[in-house]
Amino acid sequence: MMSQNYLENNLTPPGHHAKIAIIGGGSLHCAGFIQNLIQHPNTLRGCQITLMDIDEERLNLAYTLAKKLLQQASIDIQIEKTTSQEEAIEDASFVLITFRTGGLRARVIDEKLPLRHNLIGQDTVGAGGFFYALRTAPVIAGIAAEIEKLAPKAFLLNYTSPSNIVTEAISHSSGIRVIGMEDHPYPETERILRCADLNAGSKKHIHPRKIGLSHGNWTTAIWCDGEDILPEAIQWYEDFSQNNPEMTAENYPSILLARLATHYRAIPSYYMHYYYYPEIVLEYQHQRTHTPTEELIARLPQLIEAYKSEAFKSYPDVSQISNFPGDLGLSSRALSVMRSILDDTGEEWVLNVPNNGSINFLADDRVVELPCRVDARGATPLTQKDGGLSIDQRGLIAALAEYEGATARVALWGNRKEAIKALAANPLVWSYSKAEKVYDDLAAAHKQYLPQRLLK
Repeated sequence: MMSQNYLENNLTPPGHHAKIAIIGGGSLHCAGFIQNLIQHPNTLRGCQITLMDIDEERLNLAYTLAKKLLQQASIDIQIEKTTSQEEAIEDASFVLITFRTGGLRARVIDEKLPLRHNLIGQDTVGAGGFFYALRTAPVIAGIAAEIEKLAPKAFLLNYTSPSNIVTEAISHSSGIRVIGMEDHPYPETERILRCADLNAGSKKHIHPRKIGLSHGNWTTAIWCDGEDILPEAIQWYEDFSQNNPEMTAENYPSILLARLATHYRAIPSYYMHYYYYPEIVLEYQHQRTHTPTEELIARLPQLIEAYKSEAFKSYPDVSQISNFPGDLGLSSRALSVMRSILDDTGEEWVLNVPNNGSINFLADDRVVELPCRVDARGATPLTQKDGGLSIDQRGLIAALAEYEGATARVALWGNRKEAIKALAANPLVWSYSKAEKVYDDLAAAHKQYLPQRLLK
């Protein structure tokens, strides 16, 4: 097995000739991907990247900037562009999917409309996340069908949220190899390691035992050079909580997550505070004047102007486009996963894959988020049994998993009645009457992006 990946040391790996297709390559996501390539120039040496987007103006902009940056850095990567999905996918080794059906305006609806029904407004979980999945899964299933015809050996790397549901929909509708991933699979864990000064130098020595789903999981151990340092991380939470910080609209998620960590002696994923403290979250959401996405939309013109300005320079400065929001950029994880597959390294990454018995209280065909061994075969989940979770923790995750499984099926094949049943099973809804009302409101708002079968 080769040593920890080239991204950290910029060693020169053997060259490859893989084709990487990025569907949605004209979006700002591409900027983050190119930035990571600049920082790790040898990762995909000898490969071809094909940007595909239906928005030709944005595609040309992304292509121009990417080509100049790669040439300026003397990186041996061929960059191509196309508006044809079929052309991008044909003979690809990897297909990266990173787009949002309905754009940011649809995301605002997901954040705002559920609040009218006194339900949490969020674009990834709850009723908003449910409709994000309904809009997106059928589109990506169509892309998966194209991959099956044009590049049957390719890996589909899905960055589109809600990752668990979308990845499960693909795994049920297609025989291709699919891996779901998040920009930051354990941001809360990494944040606490920094705060508690437990980074222990290189990240390559940190192995978190993360158990659950993409947006609902716990870290029940953190191995560093063979030692579990989770107790020291939990102690940081206890010290933080004992200082009794005043709860505000800005810090309430951190305070609620600290409470959960001290109660359960494990690190919750960020989204867990929605499930355990919904009444507090609702109180703050009702008070806000703008949603997070509305704030992002207000910033976009300035960000896009910076993007355009650099694209038209002879020598773009990548540092001038380094302040894009985190969810607008593909993380270096995609590069790491591709390199692990191409070089058959067997490295460990936290990813979203079918369970296949790895977590013993979830069905085999549920998509889960957990540590995986990544090599030329793809991502193989590492057996976790119950992952050290108590029966009550397992209960919530099991309920979420079955809701996500039902949603994946409804998104692909269901009708309105079946969709309402699936939404009623969401732990942030758990009411048929509420599910029916919010479903009809959101379906009307998003009807242009939904299959007709979900509207009747």
